[in-house]
Amino acid sequence: MTLRLRLTLFFSAFIAIILSAVAVSVYVLTERSLSTAVEERARQALIDLSRGSLVSGLQQLPGDAYYQIVLLGPVDLPISDSADIRVGFNYEVPGRPNPTNVRLLEALPDRTVQDLVTRGEMAGHATLPDGERLRVLGELTTIDFPLQDVRFTAAVVVGLPASTVELALEQLAQDLGLTVVLAFLAFAVGVWLLSRQVLSPVQRVTQAASRVSSRDLSQRVPVPRSQDEMRELAVAINHMLDRLQESFETQRRFTADASHELRTPVTAIVGHANYVLRRTRPTPEQIDSLTVIRHEADRMGKLVNDLLELARADAGFSIEKEPMNLLEVVEAVRDEYGPVADGAKIRVDCASPLVEVEGDPARLKQVVLNLVQNAVNAGAMHVTLHLATEGRYVTLEVLDDGPGIPSEAIPHLFDRFFRVDGARSTRGNGSGLGLAIVRWIVQQHGGTVEVTSKTAEGSVFVVTLPALNPKATDVNRGVRQSAVEAAVPARR
Repeated sequence: MTLRLRLTLFFSAFIAIILSAVAVSVYVLTERSLSTAVEERARQALIDLSRGSLVSGLQQLPGDAYYQIVLLGPVDLPISDSADIRVGFNYEVPGRPNPTNVRLLEALPDRTVQDLVTRGEMAGHATLPDGERLRVLGELTTIDFPLQDVRFTAAVVVGLPASTVELALEQLAQDLGLTVVLAFLAFAVGVWLLSRQVLSPVQRVTQAASRVSSRDLSQRVPVPRSQDEMRELAVAINHMLDRLQESFETQRRFTADASHELRTPVTAIVGHANYVLRRTRPTPEQIDSLTVIRHEADRMGKLVNDLLELARADAGFSIEKEPMNLLEVVEAVRDEYGPVADGAKIRVDCASPLVEVEGDPARLKQVVLNLVQNAVNAGAMHVTLHLATEGRYVTLEVLDDGPGIPSEAIPHLFDRFFRVDGARSTRGNGSGLGLAIVRWIVQQHGGTVEVTSKTAEGSVFVVTLPALNPKATDVNRGVRQSAVEAAVPARR
């Protein structure tokens, strides 16, 4: 999941929670406000009715409100039971008829009516025969009839339809829900678009950093004009790249210079050792010492040459490729190295006389020779070079019956100066650079090199190279033949 997507999801989820909390708060507060406002109007009307102001009290009620006034009898008549209220006389206020002649007290439970008897007031809910729910308030009061000079005890009950508030709240809930969804979508789209602008410096830094490699440390990260953390990050990365480039260049120059300077004394040591062995009469002990000196000098010379080879690779040295027959290179390695392979048998297995690739014959010969020497030095007695064309690729397999490679060493086998402890280094004359050079040459040819091995069963190195286009082979056959003959000695 990308950072841009994570930011969008995170901030969208955050705003969704905030909007939902605000919507719920608005809904709850509105519900409370509506209910309180309607109920306050009902209570005020109830107070006016209780004081005898029947007309003004009824005018306080909403238009869809219900009321019921029950005359219970003279003020000195005691009321002891809810039944006394239910059987009272229903009084209609002149000019304000009760809607549908609803009898609120009959719709109330006995318990609520009993509260009116015992406490003089009550509040509850009632359900009308048509299913409408009401909020009911009631009080016991006295009503004066001045013309008749009579005072009656009365139960004044007011009913407010709950459906009005419920419908308003339902509509409010729908509006709030739609608002939250639209606001969430708008915010998510906005964050997605704005995050692209905000993260664009990070993308430029990432793209520039991905172009940096050990062969090309000249790439630098673009520094934004804004004075923010992204600018500081870009500047810090560029300073780090400067230090890395300086360090790599210093190491590269040292390796190249040291290798070049070492070639002269090593060559002199080998020459003088050979001169003493051929032109003088040393004792047997001296011959042994001189032989060791010459052997170690040869080994040091190979190490110096390998170091120079890798220094060229680090400096970006590229090889020149041309159409060639890889089978000729493989057979040349067999014919040249076979007689001096300490008794190991080297066999070439190829079904076709022409296995063509585009490459450098001398470099590919170095690859094959290093792999064969690596197998023989490990103690293999049989080495098979299997060559085949598979589709658009050519595969070269170097199979040996040596002691194998430990599984923990395989991931590091192509690292520089890595040497396997144990069976693969029994001869002790490896520098740990041969396979690193093999990988570099193969990569320069656009190929890959892999290895599989089992302890005590042997190893298989597989080199895969792009096959040559047959059209290019036909056009360049004459040029190719002369180049191969010049680079690879004739087969014996």
